Parts: sequence; C-alpha cells; structure tokens
Amino acid sequence: MVLDDWQRIEKVVRWAGLSVNAFALHIGLNRGENLYQIKRGNNGISKELAEMIAARYPEISRAWLVTGEGDMFAGGAAVRSLIPVYDADAVSLVQMERRPQAAGTMTLPRAGKVSFAAPLFSRTMEPELPNGALLLLDETAVADLLPGYAYLVVTDRMAVVRRVLREESDPEMLRLVAANPSYGEVRIGEYEVRSLYRVKGYLWYEL
Repeated sequence: MVLDDWQRIEKVVRWAGLSVNAFALHIGLNRGENLYQIKRGNNGISKELAEMIAARYPEISRAWLVTGEGDMFAGGAAVRSLIPVYDADAVSLVQMERRPQAAGTMTLPRAGKVSFAAPLFSRTMEPELPNGALLLLDETAVADLLPGYAYLVVTDRMAVVRRVLREESDPEMLRLVAANPSYGEVRIGEYEVRSLYRVKGYLWYEL
C-alpha cells in the first residue's frame, strides 16, 4: 500500500525521533505549520521539501518521499539502531549486578553509536546536564578516553557523571570535575576505572 504524503512525512518524523515542530526546524523550515499544511491536504511533498529532508537525512530516499513508491531508505537498507531506554537513574543502573529490562527503545539516527539511554537524577553537572535529563551513553574503553568530555565513570567504590581530565604531571591520574561548583573535584587513578560511558548527548523534556 502506498502511503499518502502526510503518512510518509509522519513516518520519517517518527524514525528521526523528533516532534513535528522540531523536525521542521531541523530540516530548515521556519515552523511546523509548513508540514501541517500537508496533513490538512492543502499541500503535497514538493521536490524542494524532499531535497531539504534528504539533505539532513541522506538515508531517506528522495523518490520515495515524492512518489511513495519503492523503499523509504536509499539503497533499500534502514540505517538505524534501536537504543534501549531505562527508567532507572543512570548512576544506579551501571552499579547493578544485573541490568533490568529496558522500559522501551528509541531511534536517533544522528546520534551515532549509543549503548543505552537513562536519566540522570543529580545536580552535579548543572547547567551542562540538567537534573532529570535523559543521557545518551556509549560504553568506551579507558584507552579511548577524550579528556574534557563528560563521562559516567564507574569504579569499585563509586559511580559518578563528571567531566574527565588527565593530570598534566601524571597522565595516568584522572580528575573528575563537576560542572556545578557546589560539588568538589575527585581524583582517581586510571587503573581504578571499572567501566566508562561517554555522554554523547542528552534529551530534555520540560513539563
């Protein structure tokens, strides 16, 4: 069955993991109203709109956007990965001996490799990472650590989200720095790190 113009737009929006308004802004439109006109049947998917979408999401087939025929994905393959999403606090989650079943999954095509997503219930990284933000976390080897980035660091005695820096005088020592100045700095040896998760980004929903 060939999907109508709005159904095709809606399918891409869901795949991108965005709201209609956020998707419109992401592809370069001033507002979501341009897309809602398609839902009302006042407009169709123009070649110009298809180009805007494909420029931002090259995985999507231009021909499918305009005609509805063929496969949604260019080359016929869905370039996507499902990210497990947990309700449990990220810091608590990584300390569990056995990880619980994920509450659901999500797809964020532009996020790259993400191991899982979980909320951070802490003010230690505010305003950089808001309390309650859903963190996108990627398990990383200590050898691949990028100094200056935020990580969820797990040792035998603690698990914390901090910006990680190397000591200039001793590169094998790590400084775990909170963005919130109310919290102190922690120093640990690289050998103490049991697991490491880079914060690739976060999602924040203000209620």
